[in-house]
Order: sequence, then structure tokens, then C-alpha cells
Amino acid sequence: MRILVVDDDPINRFLLINMLEQQGYVDTYEAEDGRVAIELAKQIQPDLVLLDVVMPEIDGYEAAPILKRISGDIYLPIIFITALEDQAELARCLEVGGDDFVAKPFDKVILSAKIRAHSRTRILSQRAFEQNKQLSFYQSAVEREHRIVEHIFANALAIDDSLTSYIDYSLNPATTFNGDLFLMSTSPSGGMYFLLGDFTGHGLASSIGALPVSQGFNAMSKKGLSLMEMAETLNKTLLLLLPDDMFFAAIIVEVDASGQRIDVWNGGMPSMILQNADGEVIKHFYSRHMSLGILEPEDFEVTVERHQADYGDRLTCFSDGLVEIVNTEDVMLGDQGLENWLIAEPSISSKKIVEKAYEYLGSTESLDDLTIASYICQPLRGVNQDQSLSNIPLKLVNQLSADEIKISEPISVLVNVLANQLSMFSFHSAFFTAFSELYNNALDHGILRLDSSLKDTEDGFFDYFNHRMEKLEALQEASIVITTEFKPKERRLYFQIKDSGQGFDDSQLSDIQDMEQSYGRGIPLVKALCESLEYSEGGTKVNAVFAL
Repeated sequence: MRILVVDDDPINRFLLINMLEQQGYVDTYEAEDGRVAIELAKQIQPDLVLLDVVMPEIDGYEAAPILKRISGDIYLPIIFITALEDQAELARCLEVGGDDFVAKPFDKVILSAKIRAHSRTRILSQRAFEQNKQLSFYQSAVEREHRIVEHIFANALAIDDSLTSYIDYSLNPATTFNGDLFLMSTSPSGGMYFLLGDFTGHGLASSIGALPVSQGFNAMSKKGLSLMEMAETLNKTLLLLLPDDMFFAAIIVEVDASGQRIDVWNGGMPSMILQNADGEVIKHFYSRHMSLGILEPEDFEVTVERHQADYGDRLTCFSDGLVEIVNTEDVMLGDQGLENWLIAEPSISSKKIVEKAYEYLGSTESLDDLTIASYICQPLRGVNQDQSLSNIPLKLVNQLSADEIKISEPISVLVNVLANQLSMFSFHSAFFTAFSELYNNALDHGILRLDSSLKDTEDGFFDYFNHRMEKLEALQEASIVITTEFKPKERRLYFQIKDSGQGFDDSQLSDIQDMEQSYGRGIPLVKALCESLEYSEGGTKVNAVFAL
């Protein structure tokens, strides 16, 4: 411990230093006045100062505050050694920066005790200073890392400017980083996609999955993939990346170029609300699937809902953080509360809804990210459309045996060939949706003889797909032949499926149409996507023509 003794009397300095050495304090220094003490303190950085009051040039009153400043943020104990007895003068010693005082002639025992007491405080101050310095270093490092991550996120999660005039959205993270994610992208067919999702929790840890989701979403959007393919791909990606206790609830929406045909995949998010121009709620798109990153691919369900909206209809989606806000009376807003706001003000903006949410919170704090987005149905005239088709005719014939039917995914492969080899990216989503429906219809109803009425029960979808898996596993002899022919001069794609099943009569076909239409898919959906659709040979063959 370095102790600086400051006194203009050499005898006093000798006595003090001698006493200190007897107490084991051998690292001592002396100064004959305040000026010398200040210069010496700059060099040695003392741990404690014994300071006389009355000295020439610079006295103790002047020296004390200067010595304190030299020590900086670390506590420097200054004990005045003084012959003064006037209480006002003694009080002044403390006011100018002194921490204690001892009267001359000093008592060795008292002085030693005070030195030990103040040295302990000095040590604690030094430790606190070092800890604060380390904390400041780590804080600076964290802030720098956050700036880097923010920069990456700002570029990776950029919103497509060409779509901001169609979708009104507001993102309000509970912390610096958003666990909610909102993405928009144009489709090659002249329509658009948008995704609103919510990772488990909030903050940096929950938002880290946003990068692979954003990159995957943008890449798939450029290729014009269907929502089924998007959901399936994102699920596989997040299943590999996310820890077991983390998942991604999401709504993925595709809007065609007309601005009216809406496809929706909802996995684990609050229901999306569709209102007419008067504000009346005409449909809810409820969550029908598990969140992404939970189920294995073989258990993952990709059914998509389709709706034909009218111009002026408003589609609104939001994260659960918005409806789970609680006011000062501990009452949650809830889905119905938000819906009431939308009904009361049909043209209310997303920003205004968030403002109402904060008003509802009052003095309570939001514990989760608040995100909302709305789309008003309208023609998407400003969206680019890719219509460059290949001039090369192409005919593909795929014949699948029972074993190949069990393990293959022919539609994904076929659609990717058409999109990549014939530049049909703008039709990717429509082809995949239509081909999948026709193929699954041939397999489920033609070969496996499944009854769609199973889906009518509360657990119908689960029972239906369990029954499907059992029959598919037991399949021994069957064949499906898929023929695809592209005629560039006609700008037509001809698609045919022939199965080895027993077929069905016209009444059964009508039943299948009615049954599947109630689930937003099936034959009526395919008819809407293609130029013509015709079943023949007792229902074992179907021909579809697509105008390009």
C-alpha cells in the first residue's frame, strides 16, 4: 500500500513514516508541501494520503481536492493530520475532500485503526472500478455485436418496396431485436407472397432464425413456389436449425395478380381475419397446422386454404403478442377485442391499431412483440410478371409402380423440371397446386379408395391420413402414369394422369367435388386454375389443359 505523507515539518514527517514502517507500511513517500505532494501523486498514484493543513505555497485545503481529482474514479482516502481545534476549520477539512482527521500530537493506535479502515474502502473501490471497467468493455463489445447484427438484419430482412403500397404493416419489438418476422415478395406470376411469423420468445435469441427463413422465403418466392412447398421447405430447415424448445409459428399468404385469389397456410398463428368493405367479418383463416420446426417431414401437413375475395375486402393478420396484451385491470385484449376494433373502424391503419394497443396497456408494459399487417384486395398492377417461356416443345412420361408410389414425390420433381428447364417460374405455384390435387385424387380415391367423408368428423383429418398411411403401406400392385406435354406454339401445357384404380361414376365425382370444395381444395380448385379439365375411362384418367 502506497502512503503519501505531506507535512512542512520534517520531524512530523519522520514520526509518521517511522510509525507506518513499524505497522508494516514500508511503501511510504513524503512531501514538504502541497505543490510537491501533487507532483508526486501524479507519479506514484498513492493509496492513502496523510495531509497537514497549514503549509507554505499550497496548503492542505487547496491540495486535497486536487489530489482527489488525480485519483479519478477510485476512492483516495485523505486523512488530515492537524493541530487545529476550531470546529469550523475541522469541518472545512471534510468539505474540501478530506475523509477523516487526526489531531496533533497524533495517537498511534487511533491513526493505525483509521488507516486500516480507509485502506479497506480503497481496496473495495479499486475492485469496483476494475469490475466497472470490465463491464464497460463487455457492454461495448455487446453493443458493437448488436450493431453488426442489426446491420445484417436490416439488409437481409429488407421489405420489397414495390409492395409497400399494397400492404399496411407495423412491427413493434419488445426489445432491440424482433422475435416477430414480416416478409413480402413478388411472385413471377405477377402476384405476391407475404409471411408473418413469430419465433418462440423475443429478443436476439428468438430472432436469430429470421435469417434462414428470410433467405429461404425470398429464394422460393423468386421461383414462384407454392405455399405447400414453402411451408414444407421452411419446416425442414428450422427442424435442423432450431433447438427443441424453439419453434416458428407462421402465416404464409399468396395473392394472385388479380389481387382476389388468396391462398393461406396458417401454422400456430392467431386466425387471420377477412372483412368486406363495410367492415363485416366474412371469414377467419384459422390455424390448421403445427408451427414450423416441430414435426418431422413425414408428419408435416401442408394443406392450403383458398378464397376468392372481392375488391375492397380487407385481410388482416397479427402476432399473438398483440392480442395477449393486458391492461391495468389485468384484462387481456384477446382476439375478439382486436376484431371489435377492426369492425368499429374498417379503414383503421396498422399504426393506429398499435397506438390503441399501447393505450389499452396503460401503465403496464408489453411483454411480447406487437406485429400486424393488412392487405386491401385490389389488382396488383405494379408487380412484375415473368412471361418468358421456352420455345422448345417437351413431352415427359412418368410411370410409377406401387413401390415407387410409396416413396416418391413425383409432382415436386415434375414441376421443378418445368419451371427450371422451360422458364415457367410464373406458373410454378399453379402447376404444383393443380398437379398435386389431381395426383392425390388419383392416389387417394382411385387407387386407395379413401372416403373424403372421413374429414367431416372433429378428428377427421387425423383419421383420414392415418387410414391413408395404412392403405399406402399395404399397397402391392398399382400404377400411375403421368404425361406432361408442352406445346410452345399453342402456349399450352397438357397434363394427364392415368391410374390403375377402379375409377368412379359421375355421381361419385360429384360427391368428391362437393366434399373437397368444403376444404378449399380439390376438383373445383383445379378447374379454377386450368383452361379445361376432363375425366374419362370411368374416372381412371384425367386430362387438364393450362393456358400459358
